[in-house]
Formats: sequence, structure tokens, C-alpha cells
Amino acid sequence: MAIKKDKKAAKEAEVISNLPLEEQLQKKQEELLVAQQGLGTVLQNPHRIKAIKKEIARIMTKINATEGDN
Repeated sequence: MAIKKDKKAAKEAEVISNLPLEEQLQKKQEELLVAQQGLGTVLQNPHRIKAIKKEIARIMTKINATEGDN
């Protein structure tokens, strides 16, 4: 079951990486919001939330690097 989830996550990451950086950032922020809301008061997976935050930071770093080149 975990293998199917990993394949699905990899496929979604591949689709997202083809988008412009601003759209990638927006999608990851939406994903973070959904992950933080979870079901009720219990977090679904705190490790996934941390990973999403790191991905957002990487995208923002790429955006800032491209803006610095101009």
C-alpha cells in the first residue's frame, strides 16, 4: 500500500515541477493548508507537513535567485 502512495506522490511532484515557480509555490501552499487542517484536532502526518514546508522554502529560494539575476 505504501508503494502505491509513493508512486502517486512522485507522479504529482513530477507534474508540479513542470509548472512555473509561482504556480508551484501556490500549489504547495495549498497542500500545506490542507495538511495542517487534517481531520479535526489530530494532525495526520507531522513529518509530511515539515517536508512540505521545506519544499516551499526551496521554491522560494529559486524564485529569489531568479529575481536576483535581473
